Amino acid sequence: MAEVKPKHEPIRQSVRVDCPIEQAFRLFTESFAQWWPLASYSISGEEAETCALEPWVGGRVWERTRSGEEREWGSVLAWDPPEHLTFTWHPGGPEDRRQIVDVDFQVEADGTRVTLIHTGWDAPGVATCTVRFSQFVSERMLVLV
Repeated sequence: MAEVKPKHEPIRQSVRVDCPIEQAFRLFTESFAQWWPLASYSISGEEAETCALEPWVGGRVWERTRSGEEREWGSVLAWDPPEHLTFTWHPGGPEDRRQIVDVDFQVEADGTRVTLIHTGWDAPGVATCTVRFSQFVSERMLVLV
């Protein structure tokens, strides 16, 4: 009998930020290296210098080391500023173990609601990283605003 793998629910994090939707989208995408804890959560560790999202469908999500080496974290699947962004997520891992990160930006009162849904983390050891990723988005975006 074939083994049935458990199906994990997507991780959903949502945060309200006190800025217009356009600014929230820019903070998430253009300031990725400012809010992502690069030294702790990167392929290169302390050698990592920056990370970024390329702003187009097919663009890379990547990090660069101090020596200039670039390492892939994923690729952009949807780019609809300022409302929506989707990218794959597999830092340093094979693409067949990728997860999907879907981010929605919605106007809410005089601010913006940023909702991140992270799916595809059924692989062993990925769940802990995924929860941390989602929490960092919520915590760090609030600091930048």
